[in-house]
Amino acid sequence: MKKILTFGTVLLVAVTALYIYWYYYKVYGDGFREGELQKFSRKGDIFKTYEGEMVQTGFGVRKGSLNAHYFYFSVTDEAIADTLEKSIGKIVKLHYRQYKRHLIWRGDNYNAINTEPGQYIVDRVDNVREKEGDY
Repeated sequence: MKKILTFGTVLLVAVTALYIYWYYYKVYGDGFREGELQKFSRKGDIFKTYEGEMVQTGFGVRKGSLNAHYFYFSVTDEAIADTLEKSIGKIVKLHYRQYKRHLIWRGDNYNAINTEPGQYIVDRVDNVREKEGDY
């Protein structure tokens, strides 16, 4: 009986650890997004995180109407946050990592408003340039 209880406990701990890793720490996807950085701020009640909003070029249909493509993301690196704070109103190309579920100390949960659910963490700024026509 003791062996079964020990085995069950070890199995439960292993399954829980695998679940936590798979959904909260394993990178589900990564890629690049480019657009105009419209908003960037630091907020949070307990965990202060950097949050950004970018509008991408082009339009798409969402909930039956024509809308711009918005990309909402979080930043955990202060050096990247400093770069983005200086880039509001400019065209930025960002590299991000996407996680299946969000952790509150990594940033906000934008599942309801991003096109694809998940937590997007920007880990690199590849390019910053002025908008065309701005001098």
